[in-house]
Amino acid sequence: MANADESCRFMGSRSGLAGYEVGGPYNLDHFKLTKGRTDLREFLWRHWHNHIKGIAEASFGTVDAGTLKALYVIQPDAKGKWGIDVELRRTREPSRCSAVHADSLVRIYITKPDEDYPAQTFGPYWSDCKVPTNVRMPDSEAKGAKYYKIILTAKEKALAPDI
Repeated sequence: MANADESCRFMGSRSGLAGYEVGGPYNLDHFKLTKGRTDLREFLWRHWHNHIKGIAEASFGTVDAGTLKALYVIQPDAKGKWGIDVELRRTREPSRCSAVHADSLVRIYITKPDEDYPAQTFGPYWSDCKVPTNVRMPDSEAKGAKYYKIILTAKEKALAPDI
């Protein structure tokens, strides 16, 4: 994670994002599967997979840090590689912002799609942060967002939080 001065350039101003498709704001409840969560999954997957510039805004409650605001910017980098820049701000500490860059995203199967917690809203986590191949949903598989989670990755390692 980078500090706010270096990286959270879009949270305050979106002037450089003209022409991007906009999604949200989405509400992601910590313990429930919300329409906002599935809509965000679909938005991120469609835009990243199909190389469509997009920006999505989401808020989600946490157990210990209050509400977080997240901004997802799907776009190619200077070399043309598609990725997702994520900026996070805690409402309790609005002057602090963290940012991370995901160079890829992976869809993983949800084994109990009708279960809110923990299946839809918690984990999984792997000790080495590498997403095992046996839980990955193939890019070609068309299923609704109730059946998969989005894992943002950088250099083939999972970043938190999952969506």
